[in-house]
Amino acid sequence: MDKELLKQKIETVFANFKSAIYQHTDINGKRADGGWSVGEIADHIIKGTGAQFGQTKKTERPYDQNADSIKNLFLNFQLKFPAAPILQPEAKEYSASELFIVLEGNKDNLISMIEQEDLTETCIDITLPVWGTLTKYEWLVLIENHIIRHTKQVTDFDTVAA
Repeated sequence: MDKELLKQKIETVFANFKSAIYQHTDINGKRADGGWSVGEIADHIIKGTGAQFGQTKKTERPYDQNADSIKNLFLNFQLKFPAAPILQPEAKEYSASELFIVLEGNKDNLISMIEQEDLTETCIDITLPVWGTLTKYEWLVLIENHIIRHTKQVTDFDTVAA
């Protein structure tokens, strides 16, 4: 596992996501299709990147066993998924500067985790459909590709015509 490459990927996806948000003058404008605003998408990513991984145990399979299927699923833009209730954004007015502060903090926490923790451990407090429990490494792959997916969504954002 190349931790330096992993850190670079996390840095890049957060930077690209913030850049996509920055392109919008009104992050609270509603989408033409009725979906989340840019601010709500950012809140969704904040919730998805700020979670603690909880208790862990020694992994009894390849630490990256699910990485490719996670990436393939999240980067299949033809598929739509409902967000888990815990990741639903709040319906409120958002401030880009406040969102950026929290996104930066979440990114810094993930970078610290990459630097300091054993990413091969399995996180046992959360079980996902299809994959079950994930290693910390697989969670980071999920986070990276989740952000890529929503960066595309923000980039392709089509607001309601005024």
